[in-house]
Amino acid sequence: MKIPKLPLFAALLLLAATPFLVPAQVHADTYQIFDLGSTSGRDLIGIDNLGQVVILNVFSGDYLTYSNGLLVNTTSTLPTLNYDNGTPCSPPPGFSAPNLSSVVCNNGRIGFESLSNPNGEPTGLYTGPVSSLTLLEPFGGLETRQLNSFGDITWIDGQTEENFEAIDRTTPEPGSLLLVGTGFVSLFAVLRRKLS
Repeated sequence: MKIPKLPLFAALLLLAATPFLVPAQVHADTYQIFDLGSTSGRDLIGIDNLGQVVILNVFSGDYLTYSNGLLVNTTSTLPTLNYDNGTPCSPPPGFSAPNLSSVVCNNGRIGFESLSNPNGEPTGLYTGPVSSLTLLEPFGGLETRQLNSFGDITWIDGQTEENFEAIDRTTPEPGSLLLVGTGFVSLFAVLRRKLS
C-alpha cells in the first residue's frame, strides 16, 4: 500500500513545529556563585561582557581581575576591558528596593535588592528576566552591583563584607527547541525515504 506523501509530510512538519508552537514553561535561570573575597579595602569597579570582574585594592592600588571566581590578573592600571555594568532602572511592579541606585538593568535583565514583593517571597538579591526572577541571595544589606548583558552579576554583600559574582549558566531555550525541531525534520526525511 502506497502512503500519500503530502499528508505524511504535513503531519511530520506539524510534529517538528510543535516545540515552537507550544509555549515553554517559565523557569528561573541557573547561576554559579563565586566568592571573590573580602570587601575590606577593596572597591568593585565593574564587570565586562565576558563576565570578568575588576576590583580595586585601595591599599596597594592594584586592580584585580577575576574570571569564573579565579584571580587571573593583577595590574597597577585599570584593565582595558569592555565594561558592561548596566544602567540604573526601576524595580519590577510590586517590588520595592532600598533606593533606585540599587536597581540595575541590562539587555532585558534586571538585578536588584528587594525589600518586599507581591508574592511574599524572601527579601534579597533578585536577578534575571522580570518574567522569571531568581533569588540569588536572601536577606539584605547588599551594596554596589553590576549586571552585564549576558545575565552575569557582581555585588558587594554589606552583611558578610564579601564580593560575589554569579555567572548565568542557563542554556538558552530557543537553542534547544531548534535542536529538537531539526531532529524531527531529519527523522521525517529518513522516514520519507524508507516509505517511498
